[in-house]
Amino acid sequence: MRSPNTTVDPSMNLTLNDSAKWVIEASLGVQNPNSLLEKFSQNRKVDDPTRALLLTFYGILVVIGGVGNALVVISVVRKPVMRTARNMFIVNLAVSDALVCCIGTPLTLMELLTKHWPLPDWPSLCKSCGAIQAISIFVSTISITAIALDRYQLIVYPTRPGLQTMGALITMFFIWVTAFTLASPLYIFRSLKTHKVGLLGMDILSFCIEDWPITNGRAIYSLFSLIFQYLVPVLVVVMAHLQIHKRLRGRRRTTRKTPAILIAIAVTYVISWLPLNVFNLVADFSTDPILDEKSMTITYAICHMFGMSSAVSNPLLYGWLNDNFRKEFEEILCCGRKKGQKNTNMRAKSRKVDTELTALAHLEQTVTANTKTSQCSQVF
Repeated sequence: MRSPNTTVDPSMNLTLNDSAKWVIEASLGVQNPNSLLEKFSQNRKVDDPTRALLLTFYGILVVIGGVGNALVVISVVRKPVMRTARNMFIVNLAVSDALVCCIGTPLTLMELLTKHWPLPDWPSLCKSCGAIQAISIFVSTISITAIALDRYQLIVYPTRPGLQTMGALITMFFIWVTAFTLASPLYIFRSLKTHKVGLLGMDILSFCIEDWPITNGRAIYSLFSLIFQYLVPVLVVVMAHLQIHKRLRGRRRTTRKTPAILIAIAVTYVISWLPLNVFNLVADFSTDPILDEKSMTITYAICHMFGMSSAVSNPLLYGWLNDNFRKEFEEILCCGRKKGQKNTNMRAKSRKVDTELTALAHLEQTVTANTKTSQCSQVF
């Protein structure tokens, strides 16, 4: 901390008014105050190499996750036979993961890279950005839990009536309602704050922040999120898959493949969301900053990418490892080649049928000419 008699560095080439005192206070702790002005004027929180690296990694995850989850949705929409009750849960998971990849992740990346609010100064837009990210994550985790419970009921209690399509749709509706409810604090307590700083070229700066009405409100919500978005789903998924594994143990056709899939699903979920939840908890309960701005941004980005990897791996775990979905994926990705092969196969099959009919006609003539008709029964 600075001493009371510290003065503003004269090297600061700033034009300030009285309302910009908070910028002065912030600049006093910076070795090169002009770099602070540059960051705000360019609206960049990190340097160019770090920015490029984050954009690259996030871009790869967004593309892979978006394509993978789109394939899951298309696979079910294009064929009625795929529209089963259980596939509805997988589609719901794919939709939420697509939201995570295509909307939530770009919004998070925007907040990581910018010093102040870069979008239009609409309070509702600020509120919605935080809520959309939370809703998509809650829907994804609750859907994974619902899939685990559905598989548990199907395998452990096979004699009980199975879930029908209408029941699955009703369950999905409640999943989204629950997610909206759990994410509502981020909409309610998130607000857009505008500061008239009077800087040259930057008269007004806006910030989208969480303004909690109680002390440690954000920390309490992080703990709440840890319980309902991570601990409870992890407990349900792990316990359900353990019971499924015990039930299937000893069956020849499932001994090798099924346990590996169940373990992969549980382990992937645990590893994906653990870093982000731990980071949020530590950062929110800490009274002092745990890292400097750049290190904080990079650390959070790494933890967030771990969480986002769940949205990328889910199409593989719930889609590609499923024989029906894998067949649909192959048809969608190779539709042109498949169509050509299908036409070729049809022509080959037609030629084969013509040949067989010709041979059969020749055989009929031979049999008819043969006086020993009693042997015909041995041929046909």
